Amino acid sequence: MTYATQDDLVARYGTFMVLEMTDRADPPTGEIDAAVVTHALDDADAVIDGYLKGRYVLPLAQTPRLVRDLAQAIAIYKLHRDTVSEKIRREYEDAIETLKQIGTGAIRL
Repeated sequence: MTYATQDDLVARYGTFMVLEMTDRADPPTGEIDAAVVTHALDDADAVIDGYLKGRYVLPLAQTPRLVRDLAQAIAIYKLHRDTVSEKIRREYEDAIETLKQIGTGAIRL
């Protein structure tokens, strides 16, 4: 079970951004590449689990809204191949900072 889904990314960032980040075929297919999305979501899950391990029983029985939000921010950052916008970079950094606080117990799920 992943903490976020492709549909979550599309709802938050829009079809165009997710398509632009994932359609890496030559020539482009014009479709979101689900395998690329899955890889980024799996990477995001691994980052999150690294901070939650030892504090929470994994896998989580249900995904808290905060964790879903963090997974989306991390995954979209990881989908970027080149330059990342300031907004995306800031969301990623905020997500990591929040995970650190969860890891120390300052924020509880």
